[in-house]
Amino acid sequence: MDNISFQSQIRLVKRADFRNMVDRNFVRVDSPWTIKETAYSKNARTDGVFDCTAMGVTDGDKVLLFHICPTNPKNKDFHKIAAQVSEKIKNLMNPEYLQGFIMGGKADNINSPRSSELFEILEDVLNKLNIQYSKFKGGDFENDVAYNSTKDEWIIGSSLFDNLNSYIDLFKKPENAAK
Repeated sequence: MDNISFQSQIRLVKRADFRNMVDRNFVRVDSPWTIKETAYSKNARTDGVFDCTAMGVTDGDKVLLFHICPTNPKNKDFHKIAAQVSEKIKNLMNPEYLQGFIMGGKADNINSPRSSELFEILEDVLNKLNIQYSKFKGGDFENDVAYNSTKDEWIIGSSLFDNLNSYIDLFKKPENAAK
């Protein structure tokens, strides 16, 4: 939990709880995780964020959610992807109330050596568009991410919590585990 700089609620839960909270009303961003699988809806979700970068931007009404895999050959030009992401945000979103969320970027991942580079390039899009955002970078656990516009809430289901009987005993509160 590197940077929290917006007012949306962030809820950290076990992945099983995530699946129970996120229903058919959530548009899915599915594999192969390229720019084509982007979701634009009131509620959106993506699963299995590990070395990928998941990024969402909301304007208070809808969310534009991306899940980009750095090892997919179709995603080899990160700067082209960043330009496409930027254009989608500019063309689809209300610029008066933009907030963002970004998660991913595994450093020193032997199977995905460009993981951190993708994260940083997409984070740069948020900075260039002056979008306030929260970021979760790195970590060794698989995560699922969803945005619920009705509650103005980001939901993160993490395998970190799946492996604990009670994160309260170890971390006292989920925010400490995220850090």
